[in-house]
Amino acid sequence: MKIDSFFTESLLMLLRFKTGKLVLLFILTLLLGLFSGFSIVLLIPLLQLITPGTEGQSNQIAIFLNDLAQKAGIQLNLESILVIYVLLLSIMACLQLWKSLLGANYQQKLIYKIRHRLFRKIIMADWKLLNNRSKTNHLQVLSTEVPNLADYFFFILRVFTGLIMTTSYIAWAMLVSVKFTVFIAFIGFFLFILLRKYLFKAFHFGEEFVNSYNHLLKYMDDFWLTVKIAKVHSSEKFYYKKFTAVTSSLLELEYRMQKNHALPSFIYKICGILVLVIVIYIGYRFDLIPLTSFFILIILFSRIYPQFTSINNDISMIITNLASVKMVMQLDKDFPEPNIDSRESSMSIPLTKEIDIKDLTFTYPGEGKLFKNFNAKIPAFNLIGIIGQSGRGKTTLIDLIAGLQVPLSGEIKVDGIRLDPKILPIWRSGIGYLPQDSFFIDGSLRENLVWDSHRNISELEIRKALEQVNALHLADRFPKGLDEEVVNYQFHFSGGERQRLALARVLLRKPKILLLDEATSSLDEQNEKQIMDLLADLKSAITILFVTHRTSVLPWCDKIIQIEKEYEVTSPKKDYAD
Repeated sequence: MKIDSFFTESLLMLLRFKTGKLVLLFILTLLLGLFSGFSIVLLIPLLQLITPGTEGQSNQIAIFLNDLAQKAGIQLNLESILVIYVLLLSIMACLQLWKSLLGANYQQKLIYKIRHRLFRKIIMADWKLLNNRSKTNHLQVLSTEVPNLADYFFFILRVFTGLIMTTSYIAWAMLVSVKFTVFIAFIGFFLFILLRKYLFKAFHFGEEFVNSYNHLLKYMDDFWLTVKIAKVHSSEKFYYKKFTAVTSSLLELEYRMQKNHALPSFIYKICGILVLVIVIYIGYRFDLIPLTSFFILIILFSRIYPQFTSINNDISMIITNLASVKMVMQLDKDFPEPNIDSRESSMSIPLTKEIDIKDLTFTYPGEGKLFKNFNAKIPAFNLIGIIGQSGRGKTTLIDLIAGLQVPLSGEIKVDGIRLDPKILPIWRSGIGYLPQDSFFIDGSLRENLVWDSHRNISELEIRKALEQVNALHLADRFPKGLDEEVVNYQFHFSGGERQRLALARVLLRKPKILLLDEATSSLDEQNEKQIMDLLADLKSAITILFVTHRTSVLPWCDKIIQIEKEYEVTSPKKDYAD
């Protein structure tokens, strides 16, 4: 993405978001610029009144203000000028407060909208797309880079604000002295061109920081997955050294970035002081303008140079955040815009007859055909075992049935209805899926059991489901029962306990079909028998597909789909008597 087109695209994104509020922010900024400059110029008649020996000195601004006051029926004296001054500053304070609150509200709502849109796109994306993406990148974008994007827009607004204020001060200063004002503006523009190398550095620092921060997040995520190993192996020192190296690199980079921002600001300030001294010396030595106007010109110039400094710093921050903005916008482009409401439906496919798989062919990119012209009929209200060696496609088969993967050719029909993208949301509403690696969210045990069910579930239903899978005692052992908070769940429950709780969660969905992927792999013989007896009872109302490598569960299966050879699949139907 080219920088110019990318910058234009990002500006269009900003302009499309609450355009009315954006226009109002610019209007408020313009008014503040005009009033701020006018409040300084208004000091000219005030100084003429209170400074001895200046009554005869005048200039165009003083004459203009006196004429304006006379037309308005106001006598310019000390009292009237002070009253006008107080009113003007009070109005400016109110406008500044309004602008600050409006700007903060605009920025926070922008973060909210972008973050929600991205998360909606991610969560509604196809499994194939999600499975090829980095979890760390997504977390970084949603947690860190979206606020950086908002800061990027905030600094763009600040640049426009600075330009408006600077233009206002220069316009008022031009009315006092054209020559001095042109000189000051030229020096400011010349410094901006001279210091542009710091802006180029800011761009490289921004990209480097985004990449370094990504490495830090990735390292912390990896460590949390291996923390138990670190404890068992007493390798905390190794992890600590690695963490220190990553954070030290970030610390050094932060310092270099701050230095890159601070040096131009320092140069602007020094040059501003020198230029102001030159203006004072020349103006005083050669008596080029009236004394009162000269004081006002100095005040205006003292406002102009800080604006130059602020604009340069803001542009530097904009360029620093470019890498963050590109990361957010790229993620936004990578994921299509979904309609989240279209996937919520109270309808479901009942599955009363069979699942018919015809001539199914599937392959992963860069690999040979995992399935080739595969055919199978899965009768409803049966417990179907799917067996075969590791890597032969057992899990892929249930992914295809669930619609997570799309076959290259062939079709899958449920009760004669072809599973296509339009029907998949309805089909999935009736699926209960239990992977081999059970997981839980940070929350109460109750939340973990009901979070993915689209209905209200009573405590009686929850306890009944737990009892079915021999897991009721897991809730009763906690002081708060089902309301006990579950954090770092892998240290709360054993592998077998997690599988039983996860099965209870799936059963609470009241599914039409159960897809179980090695659901008893962590269970002992006694608990496995209890779960298989439960599944045998459930099959009168639910169709069950059971991926397994344990031959001990096969006697409970009504039919077997056996995946025998790599890249070729056969499906002999073998009955097992109880």
